[in-house]
Amino acid sequence: MAVADSSRLVLINSSRERQETRRFCSNDIITSKYTVLTFLPKNLFEQFRRLANFYFLCLAFLHLSIDSPVSPLTSVLPLVFVISVTGVKQAYEDWLRHREDNKVNNAPARVLREGSVKKVRWRDIAVGDIVEVADGEEIPADLLLLAAEDQEGKCVVTTANLDGETNLKTFLCPDATRNLLEPESLWSIQARVQCQLPHANLYDYKGVLEVNYQEDKSTASLATQNLLLRGAKLKHTPRVYGVAVYTGKETKMALNSKLKSNKFSTVERSMNYFLIFFLFLLIFEVALCTILKYELYSQKVTNEMWYIDLPTNTTVTAGDVYQDSVSFLIIFSYIIPISLYVTLEMQKFLGTMFMSWDEDLSGAGEDEGARVNTSDLNEELGQVQYLFTDKTGTLTENIMHFRNCSVDGAKYSDVAGEIQALDEQTNSTTPLPSLPVPLVTLLETLALCHTVQVSASDRATTEETPPSDTIELSELKHYQASSPDEKALVEACARYGVVFEGQNNGRLTVKVRGEMKFFTLLQVLEFDSDRKCMSVVVRNEADRKTWILTKGAESSVLKRCLLNTPDQQRLHDVTLSHINDFAMLGLRTLAVARRELTDKQYEDFAAQLSQAKQVLEDREEAVRKVTDRMEADLTLLGATGVEDLLQDGVQETLESLRAAGIKVWVLTGDKVETAVNIAYSCGHFKRFMTILTLTGLHDKETAEGKLRECREACHNDGSFGLVVDGQSLVLLLDHFEEEFYAVGRRCWSVVCCRMSPKQKAEIVHMAKTSREHPICAAIGDGANDVSMIQEAHVGLGIMGKEGRQAVRCSDFGFAKFRFLKKMLLVHGHWNYVRVAVFVQFSFYKNVAFNTPIVFYSIWNAFSTQSLYESLALTAFNITFTSLPVLVYGLFEQNIPPDILLTRPHLYQRNANNVAMSWLMFLKWNFFALWHAAAMFFGLWLTCWDDTCGLPGGATQDLYLFGLALGTLCTFVTNMKIVLEANFYNVVLFGALVITTVGYAALYLLYSGIPVEPFIKYGIYAAYYRLFESPSLNLGCLVVGIACLLPDFVVKVFVRTLDPEVKLWARAKRTRKVCSVPKLGEEILIKACQINEAYDADETSVSPDRKPEVL
Repeated sequence: MAVADSSRLVLINSSRERQETRRFCSNDIITSKYTVLTFLPKNLFEQFRRLANFYFLCLAFLHLSIDSPVSPLTSVLPLVFVISVTGVKQAYEDWLRHREDNKVNNAPARVLREGSVKKVRWRDIAVGDIVEVADGEEIPADLLLLAAEDQEGKCVVTTANLDGETNLKTFLCPDATRNLLEPESLWSIQARVQCQLPHANLYDYKGVLEVNYQEDKSTASLATQNLLLRGAKLKHTPRVYGVAVYTGKETKMALNSKLKSNKFSTVERSMNYFLIFFLFLLIFEVALCTILKYELYSQKVTNEMWYIDLPTNTTVTAGDVYQDSVSFLIIFSYIIPISLYVTLEMQKFLGTMFMSWDEDLSGAGEDEGARVNTSDLNEELGQVQYLFTDKTGTLTENIMHFRNCSVDGAKYSDVAGEIQALDEQTNSTTPLPSLPVPLVTLLETLALCHTVQVSASDRATTEETPPSDTIELSELKHYQASSPDEKALVEACARYGVVFEGQNNGRLTVKVRGEMKFFTLLQVLEFDSDRKCMSVVVRNEADRKTWILTKGAESSVLKRCLLNTPDQQRLHDVTLSHINDFAMLGLRTLAVARRELTDKQYEDFAAQLSQAKQVLEDREEAVRKVTDRMEADLTLLGATGVEDLLQDGVQETLESLRAAGIKVWVLTGDKVETAVNIAYSCGHFKRFMTILTLTGLHDKETAEGKLRECREACHNDGSFGLVVDGQSLVLLLDHFEEEFYAVGRRCWSVVCCRMSPKQKAEIVHMAKTSREHPICAAIGDGANDVSMIQEAHVGLGIMGKEGRQAVRCSDFGFAKFRFLKKMLLVHGHWNYVRVAVFVQFSFYKNVAFNTPIVFYSIWNAFSTQSLYESLALTAFNITFTSLPVLVYGLFEQNIPPDILLTRPHLYQRNANNVAMSWLMFLKWNFFALWHAAAMFFGLWLTCWDDTCGLPGGATQDLYLFGLALGTLCTFVTNMKIVLEANFYNVVLFGALVITTVGYAALYLLYSGIPVEPFIKYGIYAAYYRLFESPSLNLGCLVVGIACLLPDFVVKVFVRTLDPEVKLWARAKRTRKVCSVPKLGEEILIKACQINEAYDADETSVSPDRKPEVL
């Protein structure tokens, strides 16, 4: 067997065969980022990739290269603090990863070595080793299943660690090795495996096994059902043996555990633009001050300044210019907030806990509350403009109930667990005295055509019972199925008297009205998204007839059925009509058909299929060609309709999202009629809407014409919905993407049907990369939704029946769709406001602190003298002003939660990143400049008479003036964030008190230590002298009030003009005044919950019109 470049050759029992295993990776799993040796260089490199950190690193080096006007510690200490805090956090997180890695890698395992089973560690397993796994143990590597202690050569596992699915899955042993259960037998075989190179797709494995045992050579094709994946857990099987084909970082679990591409929030992108702005402003200030120094204070001017000891008649050198430029850079550098990144990370991380603790996001009986997988996107929840949602399991419960079927042109309906005839004219049901033969045939086909397993406790064959058309519910088997549809159909068949008893050594047992029937299972052609159907080939042991049984989407099955006679055409048309009727009821529909095969036909088919399965490259295409020939010329049996109930609160949630200005697109694999009916029932489509359709498009010309009609219709006034199917979407995305998106953008509600997972991701990509670049969120509950969840700006996962993989791959996860309402409208709104104000305030406080240094440069002849003492420069950002804004960022609630939930249109106040716009940026910095000017010149006027009330006629010096200004600036900036707050609590005031007391205690200590070198500095006793001047203290108080007065007036003025604030105040007063019995109180509260947004929702407002931001 030649080894292709795109495949891997594995010799079984590699230790005996002396296979070179070094070319394969070890079975070590390494999730940690650092080692003891690499931590320091790698961590420092990662941290200095951040603009602000790199900026201060360069500044520290510049500090050391000149005679600095301030101590180099003013730049070094804050940088060391930020780097250290971040480094300690990342070191602790990596230590936890190391601990988990060691726990996994050192777990015990058993492998076949030298003819016997020996204990080793997981990390010692090599490719080619035969591994023994017992019931309840995890699979230590990706193992090709060789033998299982099961009479059918099967084993069952759970893959919850991989894809989150909790149902049991069945895996098969190759026939050539299934009976080799003794270690001696397995050690003696000569075998090798040729398979694919490692890749991340959990549901794709192809290979070929060649076995030479006791001079008996055989070859078997390998597929996904032969590969046990690392992380899966063995269940209900005493023992299995498998050969390791992928180990360590090449296992599918490891390949799927790679970090997703980083997502950056809109606020973070704006923050980077602001940083760049301040860098250019800093360069401008440095250049301007350097030029002014040499223009205004030339040698001639400085020679006349006899009171300053300056050298005379010197020439300006490049070194002088460098010294002055770097000095200006150093004293002005504090305009960049060094602590912004670390404090923002802390705020976001702590903020995620509030979402996780929210009991409203965990329904009764749910195992978990909200799950936050990343703290980087908290604020992005408040910016969502488009929501792309799956239907099944997301809007619906994914709990299936059989409701209707169509057989031989007649309708039947489930009534209280009994199947009855349905009269199409009167829509009434009639009990059946006995099941008609065509109906029994359909039920028998459904009881055979599936991959359902009977649970271990029910595998024993039930004793024969007297013939009966129904079966008691207490006698029903417990079925395990990967698809809830299949389970619902098999359970329905059992209720009606056609009971699937189980499978034993390839033998299917079905009890039909008390009579046992036995079938040999010959082939299973599993469902795939391209064929949209699944088939089994069985042989009836009674009459030896061979049948291929098929069920699937009507779009796939009906075109495979015979239409040679008028009766066949009539049955086709009637069944299709019934399918459409079922879809209008919101049911999930399937068509069912079968075909009898001759022995020669099956033998040819089996040979062709076996040959196709030997192919490694393009195996799917080769297999599909064979199955397409077999799944043809079918005889139509009928159709089924299965109901999937809506989740609680879906309609209310969709109404709120629409009122919040969020456009919702439903992306589903259901047929058009089913999806549209569900859209109406859940309120996604409204009766007053004009529904545009782009379905059934087969060619470019038709698609262009239909798209033109929709675009013209959209120009009229009204509310529009859009329906598009997957087949048409291929044409639209390939040739008319911009035009299609333009139509979708004009519609409030869009439903995309018959969608593949890839198409879901393509739709999300189309929207988020459009000209407007809207913020897109995607929500789903299954593995097929992962691609669109990861494509969206914000990925949301539902903990549904289809497992937890969607939650694992999402940014935020929760149990029910209705929780999305509070997640976006409340937590999203609050987090956006908190983070936006946090960032704006960080820049504001540094402008307010740094600008007086620029003013002072004018008075000190641009001598690069610093206004503030070194401690103020070092600690202003990281201690003096960090705690109150951090508390604000955690607890601020600018609007109460009940108001946000009942008036969802308030969500639009933050639309388009309004709080981080350049207009808001200028507003914050205007106040910063005002505060800086008021503080500097206010204190300057206070000290105009040179004494400012100091005892003994003493004059103030630079240290006293700078300390007073620094104290005033700390007070003003901390009070600014208090003024910005709308939700006052003990924690916020406690943070203000702690900051104020801590500031005073620090300076009392710092300026009062009577030892060298402190007594040599001018700062010694300066803080004590500050309290000796009543006029200076009074001046600071007056100036502080004058600084904040405009802020207070503006806030009062804005809130006075805000109609929403008036409404909140009125509702609050009403709640306080009203004192009525409980029933009357409930009525009053409902009457007070006026929601203009819902009224606006029923009008014909175009979704393109931008909302006013109050």
